[in-house]
Amino acid sequence: MVSKELEKRYRATYGDAAFERQYANEEKESDQEKVTFLEKIITFIPTSMTPLFKKGVIGIVAFILTLIIISIQPFTYENIDAGNVGIKINLYGSDRGVDNITIVTGRVWYNTWTTKIIEFPTFVQQADYNAFVVTTKDGAEFVIDPKLNYKITDAMVPKIYRKYRRPLGEIQQGFMLTTVQDAYRIIANGFSSDSVISNREGFENRVQTKLSETLTKDGFEFEQLTSNIKPPQSLSDMIEAKNRSIQAKLTAENQTAEAKAQAEVTIAEANGEATAMLIKARAESEGNRLKQQALTPLLIQQQWISKWNGSLPTTQMGGNTPVIMNLK
Repeated sequence: MVSKELEKRYRATYGDAAFERQYANEEKESDQEKVTFLEKIITFIPTSMTPLFKKGVIGIVAFILTLIIISIQPFTYENIDAGNVGIKINLYGSDRGVDNITIVTGRVWYNTWTTKIIEFPTFVQQADYNAFVVTTKDGAEFVIDPKLNYKITDAMVPKIYRKYRRPLGEIQQGFMLTTVQDAYRIIANGFSSDSVISNREGFENRVQTKLSETLTKDGFEFEQLTSNIKPPQSLSDMIEAKNRSIQAKLTAENQTAEAKAQAEVTIAEANGEATAMLIKARAESEGNRLKQQALTPLLIQQQWISKWNGSLPTTQMGGNTPVIMNLK
């Protein structure tokens, strides 16, 4: 026979419905098998611990349910940092959709089931796009590797989201990239390859003006645009050859001018030396002439007397022998 005490304890622990389900589809051949099955399940629960066990189960279930409710509850908050603007969008109700967008800042509490918060940075952003090719009106292909610094106006954030329905990062890599590429290609079609090289600043100004016409009205403000233009290799080779030719010509002109200047210096030095020699010769000639004019017979006699020491000559010569006197 089945132990009524065991069955009572099972029903008290797991409930009548659990007991009936457990045995609804099972056919037992004898009461002994039923007793054995119940004993295997119930024997580990002492009679004195049954109420405590039930309280513990209820406590664990309540704790798990609390965690589940906390994890799925829709209320949360988001901090909108300085330099950013958040827009609050209603997802349900009569005011749902982009027609009812509110600008929010600071800490914002909201219901994630009915509201969405999207954050837009309003400080300067840099878009560094991959290089692409543009063609000038004479068929030359230039590589453009642009970098664009820009920011968005706070008050224009709702308008930007209404038009593009994307966060700023997706707008930058999607619509803005296409706009930048189109602006460069349109402006390049109006320039020749030589004019792009010689008037790069004018080319970039035209591109920026084109971009401003398209994007500034939507709330994008440009800070700086750099094109990093690279001409085709054939044009680069021509420019390099031209520069080498100009440099060689300048070098030759400099060498010619230097040789001419050196020759002029040499001529000037020779003229100076010749003039100096002529002046010296004239001075010597004039000096000799003056000396000759000054050597009168009386002066010669006076110089001879001033040199004589009072001694008479010790050598007698014939009458026809000339006399040489040293007057120094």
